[in-house]
Amino acid sequence: MNKNKKNKGLTFLETIACVAIIFSVSSFLFYRVIKYNEKMDLEMSRYLIQTFFLEYTNRSMYENRVYSIELNTLEKYIVVKKTDTDEIERVYLPKKLKYEIPYDNVRNPKFKVDTTKNGNLSKAFTLYIFGYGDQVENRLAFYIFQKERVLKINIYLKSTLKGINYSNILDYHYSQEGENRVGWIEE
Repeated sequence: MNKNKKNKGLTFLETIACVAIIFSVSSFLFYRVIKYNEKMDLEMSRYLIQTFFLEYTNRSMYENRVYSIELNTLEKYIVVKKTDTDEIERVYLPKKLKYEIPYDNVRNPKFKVDTTKNGNLSKAFTLYIFGYGDQVENRLAFYIFQKERVLKINIYLKSTLKGINYSNILDYHYSQEGENRVGWIEE
């Protein structure tokens, strides 16, 4: 009779082992889904920002008009206006990411830039995109060339860069490593 009772079900240790295996596999899959979502958000934000700026610099060249563009890094959107009051378009960026534009040695939560009538921007700047863990992941450098009169956007992906996060981005941006783009690969 003792033999029948042992074969009827799982022992306590077998149950714990099964639960541990299921937990480990589900944790791994959960981590992979979060990383995949972060990668997709980063790609989407790069695409939205790049196409938005290229569209309105091209428009300003063809229409011979100046547009005002504002990047709100706190509320995570980009808005373009004909004048200071007439909003034309607003694009929302992925909310889980963080964005920063160091300019004139300060953070710029509401960065304003104008297009020029010849299809360029009024000033050059760099936009950093941070992943879910506040680590810098992407760098978008907006260059203006007066001879070519064309906006150039270089997109850099993090390669060997470590320890640069949202809190120390200003120090990094104005350092020698930041100026020389050490730890980045161009997309």
